[in-house]
Amino acid sequence: MENETRYNVSSNERPIIKDDEIDFIALAHVIWDKRKTIFYSIGVAIVIGLLVALLSPVKFSASATILPQTDEKNDLGGLSGLASMAGINISSMMGNNGGIQPDLYPKVIQSYPFLNELVHQPFQYEDEPEPVSIYDKMIKDTIPGLADYLIKFTIKLPWTIKNALMGKKDELGSDIESGPIKKLSKEEQRIFETMMERISVEVDQETGLVTISTEMEEPLLSAQVAQKTVELLQKYIIEYKTRQARNNLEFIQARYNEKKAEFEKARAAFFDYRNRNRNVVEERTDMRYQELSDAYNLAAQVYQNLAEQLEQAEIAVKQDTPAFSIIEPVKIPIEKSAPKRSLIMVVSIFLGGFLGIGVIFGQMMVRKFKEAW
Repeated sequence: MENETRYNVSSNERPIIKDDEIDFIALAHVIWDKRKTIFYSIGVAIVIGLLVALLSPVKFSASATILPQTDEKNDLGGLSGLASMAGINISSMMGNNGGIQPDLYPKVIQSYPFLNELVHQPFQYEDEPEPVSIYDKMIKDTIPGLADYLIKFTIKLPWTIKNALMGKKDELGSDIESGPIKKLSKEEQRIFETMMERISVEVDQETGLVTISTEMEEPLLSAQVAQKTVELLQKYIIEYKTRQARNNLEFIQARYNEKKAEFEKARAAFFDYRNRNRNVVEERTDMRYQELSDAYNLAAQVYQNLAEQLEQAEIAVKQDTPAFSIIEPVKIPIEKSAPKRSLIMVVSIFLGGFLGIGVIFGQMMVRKFKEAW
């Protein structure tokens, strides 16, 4: 009898747990008797959910879908297409010609150089007369007002003093920065983390399609950021893929410019000497004439070879430059993507119900604990 009444609300109620089995009918009776607690809990949850739904900032989502160019050297006739239909990406298995795999696009977008360039791009805001960068806009929106200063120097005075002292220590160590090592400020770190949350990249392994999505507070701003993200991503991939060819082109271009100057100098000297000694009978046996002629011919030959190499290097850069097909271009969103108020309210109701049931069981356990003592 002691085990049978251990989980009762009172001594005359039907036991909920008997012989290690749960009596769901008794459990339902207990919940029904305490239904007011559940209703109160749901009511509080609805109020909280309503406040969250109304006070959460409105966001708009824009996206673009692109199809990067596949490496032709890895194309095995129609086998690559058939394998793609079966969900197998042969190109990714065999690797590409020094390019960035689509799987790495999220890492590229979340890298410091990419985000730093993106947040300093000018964008048009609804409340700004001129285009302004995301970085400047976020810094401007976080400038504290009079109320913030009053709280900072009254209620939060101890923390203000502590932050000031810690800030001085940080300033002493801020000079330890050299070369490629970057030290981000708290504002930069906060802005970069915010942008990481607002930009997402999804790669379809079967089709190779890449979807870039952004979520911002304004519809036009969201579309602008999505478009600029696509453009910067294409720029980074092209620079990475053509880096070796461009380095070779720059090297040949520099040598071409040097030899062009030498060729023009040798040509001017040769023709000038020949014109000045045109009527001299001994010009065929003149050693100076032969030296200038040899120098001119050699410079012309080297210059011509470099001109051919320069043209080939330019063609190589164009061949290595990947192309991107825009499957779905960026469009200005019409409907907001967040907050999803209906979903928030449904979740609030369920959470309120579960919380109410938890309170009921908590009261039962507390009561039984007191009776045991």
